[in-house]
Amino acid sequence: MWNSWNSQHNSSLEQKRICGLLNKLNVSNFDSVATRLTERLTSCRRRGGVETIEAFADSIALRAVEDTQRSSLYAYLCRRVDRELEMEDRRWTWLNDGTRQSSHPSFASILVGTCECRFTQALDERVSQLFPLIEFMGDLLLDGVFTVADVQDLVDQLFTLAEQGQEDSAVALSRFCRRVAREPEGMYILERLGASGSIERVLEEDIITPKARYLLMAVVDLFYQEPVDVFDSAELRKQIYNLSDSDDEQERSSEVDSARTCVGDTLPSETSACESEDQTEGQAVNVDEKQKV
Repeated sequence: MWNSWNSQHNSSLEQKRICGLLNKLNVSNFDSVATRLTERLTSCRRRGGVETIEAFADSIALRAVEDTQRSSLYAYLCRRVDRELEMEDRRWTWLNDGTRQSSHPSFASILVGTCECRFTQALDERVSQLFPLIEFMGDLLLDGVFTVADVQDLVDQLFTLAEQGQEDSAVALSRFCRRVAREPEGMYILERLGASGSIERVLEEDIITPKARYLLMAVVDLFYQEPVDVFDSAELRKQIYNLSDSDDEQERSSEVDSARTCVGDTLPSETSACESEDQTEGQAVNVDEKQKV
């Protein structure tokens, strides 16, 4: 049955339907459920049901915090919803003089406000929700839903608290940076956030705990990873650079001598920069316990 865009919008009923669709969401049925969700949200946008979209954004943020295994899935859903609603605005907001004017806030801006509100609550009341929330925001940043400017103030706030010796803020920063650094463009995003310099300033403080220092030093290592050889084989590398076997052997010998000069008699270990947050934090706890003993 066709409904006029001007027909009365039942916000409560729409929110229940959207909640039901979110309950069904998983990896296998993502496309079909996401399509139905965007259709309902688009219909709500046409009828001026901004409160339904706000409720959806709050529900997504809450689910990402409570169901951390699907955090990346929820972030990707937000990306799809944001793009569909933006396209909807572009279709129907052209004025007669050829200019465009949007009377509705974008979904991304609504989600930013929701995450900022939950971030403040997590700092004041629910510290346990801070870690999954900041990871979810990292996913949104990688998916292009959030911009660097959207999260800059929140990240700066965490750095300020970490400098004051608050361990939870340092742990949150570690989780956020590691989450963002998973993708190739992640390091560029962290550089734009000024993460490297800010972490080094925190490490200069004597009041931070051993656990916080260990986790942040591990993040600093992400900024100084050894370059990876992009060639498929040593033979291809030799052909492109016109290297002989003697040249290649001399280069490796030079690298070994340099490593011994810098480190001592031992060669640098090939530790992975992509250790899980839980494993890293577990090691940090052991360091903290040894410090106490």
